[in-house]
Amino acid sequence: MTTRSPRTPAIRPSLDSRRLRRPVARMAALGLAGMLVLAGCSGGASDQDGNDAGVPANPHGITAENPSGSAMPTAGADGQNGEGTEGGAGTDGETPTSGTASADPSETEAADARADQAAVGAAAERAASFGFTNQVSATDTEIAATREDARLRQTNSSGTTVEPASCKSPLTAVDWSPILMPGADASRLDFGSETFAGTGTVEVASLEDAGVVEDHLANVERLVADCPELTMTVTDSDLQQSTFDFTARTSASAGEGVDSGLVWTRTPAGGGAETTAHVLIGQTAEHVVMVSFIGGSEVAGEEFTAIAEQILAAAEGAL
Repeated sequence: MTTRSPRTPAIRPSLDSRRLRRPVARMAALGLAGMLVLAGCSGGASDQDGNDAGVPANPHGITAENPSGSAMPTAGADGQNGEGTEGGAGTDGETPTSGTASADPSETEAADARADQAAVGAAAERAASFGFTNQVSATDTEIAATREDARLRQTNSSGTTVEPASCKSPLTAVDWSPILMPGADASRLDFGSETFAGTGTVEVASLEDAGVVEDHLANVERLVADCPELTMTVTDSDLQQSTFDFTARTSASAGEGVDSGLVWTRTPAGGGAETTAHVLIGQTAEHVVMVSFIGGSEVAGEEFTAIAEQILAAAEGAL
């Protein structure tokens, strides 16, 4: 990636005036895991208007519907509708009702914190500096559930059809985020604000197998190159079908420490609100970091790109 020098100065997002109806959906899942709705067996499904029904334990997440994390749920925690997710989270700026909610990363940065926890703490502090003070951490139990959900999605994707059919494999292959790294120490934080109708996520995991990350980065490049546009139809457990138009492109990010950047959109076929996700991934010698936003089209813009780069840099700088 091209190194940006000097580094983008700190900026506070203006964001839009919409109130965050779901400030931080519990394990909203913003990475790519589950957010793409890759399997009908993952749990909730989207209704015909593109709203996500319940969100089982996942996250990207981008949250099977949600891996209980960035990673991501099946129909995705879009942050665009008012639906709650498993475990529930406060609405209209209220403090999340489950998990560890805090804008102060001091607990994570305690002397006995693991490296991944300290890195997420640093990222949480940087996110809060931009006004994203509604924060909720994933528990070890939720991360374990996310990994199991991802395993089930990978072994059974029969609930999803993709056109062109040749794009199903590339789409399924990007259903991954750092907390899914087998055997890794991993941490995840979802964050939001009262003026952003979406969710941000940071994940950090120990690099147990560098090949897994290399494969993921290659899979992202393959999806963008071979399947920039596709249509997916998801059939839920009640045999109800939801169809989405999906696009994928490379992020405009050129930040130092960014190894991969992906922007994808998902729109209900026939009309409806478009959901956009922006996912950045970086690595250090011993860890992999992901920062992502999901919401409206603004998350792919210059402002959010700079914010995501700085949050990623904060996490990497703590490792």
